[in-house]
Amino acid sequence: MSRVSANFNSSSSADIRAWCDASRMPGERAELSDNAALMIGAGFLAPAARSIVVRRASTGLPLPGVPGGFSELRRLQRSIAQVEQQLSNPMMPSMVAAVLRNRLNGLQRRRDEVHKSVVIAKGVFASGTRAIRRERRENVYLELEDRERLFGGLLCTPTPNVNNVNYMRKAGSAAIERIAGVVGQVASRASGSQAEQWASQLFSEPTATSGPQREARFVDGYETILFVAGHYYDRIVRNPAWSSDHFAIPRTQVNLHAELAEIAADVIALRSVRVDLDRALRNGGFDQSFADHIAAKEAALRPVWSQLIDRVQALTEVAHVVESAAVELRLLAEYNHASAIDDRIDHLISRAGEREISADNSKRVTEQVRAGEEQLRIYRDVLQGNIARISMSAPMELPERYEPS
Repeated sequence: MSRVSANFNSSSSADIRAWCDASRMPGERAELSDNAALMIGAGFLAPAARSIVVRRASTGLPLPGVPGGFSELRRLQRSIAQVEQQLSNPMMPSMVAAVLRNRLNGLQRRRDEVHKSVVIAKGVFASGTRAIRRERRENVYLELEDRERLFGGLLCTPTPNVNNVNYMRKAGSAAIERIAGVVGQVASRASGSQAEQWASQLFSEPTATSGPQREARFVDGYETILFVAGHYYDRIVRNPAWSSDHFAIPRTQVNLHAELAEIAADVIALRSVRVDLDRALRNGGFDQSFADHIAAKEAALRPVWSQLIDRVQALTEVAHVVESAAVELRLLAEYNHASAIDDRIDHLISRAGEREISADNSKRVTEQVRAGEEQLRIYRDVLQGNIARISMSAPMELPERYEPS
């Protein structure tokens, strides 16, 4: 029993809150799977469209995917935004601007290719008239405009260390403007090809940082909590123990795809309301009564944030229970293998009339298997409580935008 307790040391709500406050997670973290990114992207959709994405994931119907994962799409969008910001500088030398526009066109072409693979990819969504009608009857057809919104959501896929790029990006816009001025001076004295080559090297694609990352950093707390939820979702669904017969009943009691999509929808809605509150405070904060009104609305939203953290924490506990159970399943498999070997040994020894040795081994293995099955029963009981916590978390209804009363 002590071994079981030791394996249940999952991340607490205080840990998750601290990660969100600091916009970072300790340790190196794998990027989200395509399914996790799609469920989070579905949080940008209307409830009906979101349920279609969840239903397709739950029934094993095809969903869009891209080489390298949707985190690469997020980095691609980040690079496009950076180049567009650099081109907005009216003092940008023409030679440098030409290089940047050429690079921007290349980045946009790559984004358009990903856009096609998400919105109009063959073999994912129905294309023929009869097939579309059939999927609509089965309520699994995602309309074209909803796929466009889904692509917009995938552009915001939570990605660790998305800002970790080469020294040019880290230098900031002011430094880039100074370097662009130097390139412009070089262009006036050197040949066009030499200046263009240097500018192309300076404003080249971001280079990945070498070596493992000690922590995963994010843009803000909202992206952090979305990544934490997707990270533990991946750890659950990728674990063979979750798809084993031992957890057949728990799998019917919670839809992890729907839970992640609903968490994402609530986080996105909460962030939208918070952005509107901040904008309203900036525009009308000079009036004390209005500022007090905004402060009261912010206080009313704090329980929503706490409930979201608790829902994500329940996912972390499910992940740790499933991972602990996977260890027990591997041990049981070894015990069963040992039992099969003992049967073969018993068959050989019985010929020599020495059955008592094999009998002792069989009893030992049987006791080990029973102990392992008892551990799994404990894991199922604990998992039952965690799933109950998830099921009891009613989604909060948040307005799409904040309107001052």
